[in-house]
Amino acid sequence: MKTKTYLFSLAFLFALSFTVTTACSDDDNDEMELQKDNDNDDNLDNDNDDNSDNDNDDNLEPELVCEELYCNRDGYKIYGKMYRKVSEGSKAPCVILSHSSSLTHAAMAGYADSIAEKGMSAYCFDFCGGSSESQSDGSTDEMTVFTEVDDLKAVLETVKKLPYVDADSIFLLGSSQGGLVSALTAEDVASDIRGMILFYPAFNIPELVKMFSGFGGGFGGTGGFGGMVSTSEAFVESIKDFDVWSHIGGYAGPVLIIHGTNDFIVPISNSEKAVTIYPNASLVRIEGANHGFNNANLGGYGSMMGEYDDEVMPYVYSFLMPR
Repeated sequence: MKTKTYLFSLAFLFALSFTVTTACSDDDNDEMELQKDNDNDDNLDNDNDDNSDNDNDDNLEPELVCEELYCNRDGYKIYGKMYRKVSEGSKAPCVILSHSSSLTHAAMAGYADSIAEKGMSAYCFDFCGGSSESQSDGSTDEMTVFTEVDDLKAVLETVKKLPYVDADSIFLLGSSQGGLVSALTAEDVASDIRGMILFYPAFNIPELVKMFSGFGGGFGGTGGFGGMVSTSEAFVESIKDFDVWSHIGGYAGPVLIIHGTNDFIVPISNSEKAVTIYPNASLVRIEGANHGFNNANLGGYGSMMGEYDDEVMPYVYSFLMPR
C-alpha cells in the first residue's frame, strides 16, 4: 500500500559547483636561442629567467577541483561532491556538510566551495530519500531523521579513509534538519569529530510534527509552510515522541551554532537552550536573518528574506581555522 506523505518544512533550489584550473606559460626559450653570441651576460640572464620560472611554478596555488564521490550505507548509494585543492602527498582537514529537509547537496555546494578555497576539503551529499531531487538511493517514504544519521555515519567512514583527508581533523556542518542529524551523529562518533557547526539546527522537529499533524488531521494533510515539502508517515512516527534534548550534549568538542534572530520555523530559543546543554558551545546571532542564510537554503522564501553569508562565513572560517 502506498504510504501517504506528510507536509512539513522548506523547499529546494539549484546546484552550485565548479572546478578552477590554473596554468602557467614560459616564453623565454626563443629569446635564449637568438642571443647566444653574448655568452657570459646572456647565459646569466637566461639562468635568472629559468630560476624565476621555477620559483613561479613552486608558488602556484594548488588546483581547486570538484569530484563526484559515492559512499555506501547498507547497500544504498550516497551521492556527493568533494571540493578540495589538489596537493600531492599532503592531507588536509575536511568538513562534511549536511543539507536541510527536502533539499540536496546543491544547497551546501556554495559553502563547500568557499571552505575548499581556504585550503580544507569539503564534502556535501544527498541524504538517501532526502528529497525527490536526491541523486542518492532510497525513497522519501523511507527517510527519517535516523536514516539520515546512518547516512552521515557512512559518509564519515568513507571520508576519514581518503588519502588526502586528515582523519584527526574532520568537522561536521549541518543546516536545519541536517543540523539535528549532525548533532545526533556526533553523540555516537565523538572521537571522530574535531568540531561541529550548526546552522539554525532544527531541534524542534518533534514539536513541528505534532503541530502540523493537527492542521491536517493525519498524514497527507496540508500543513508545513505552504505544503512545499513532503515527509513520510515513517518520518513522523519515528520522531514525534523523540526527546531531542536528552539526546544531545554528550559531545564535548567545540560547537558553534549560528542562528537568525527572525527564524519563524526554528525559533532561536532552541539554540539558546542548546548552548546551555553542550559543555563547549557558543551561539552567534545573525540579526534579521530567518531560517536560512542564502537563497539556496531558503527555497521559495529566499527572495524576500535576504542574503547573510557575508556575515556568517567569517565566523565559520574562524572556527575551522583559528589563528
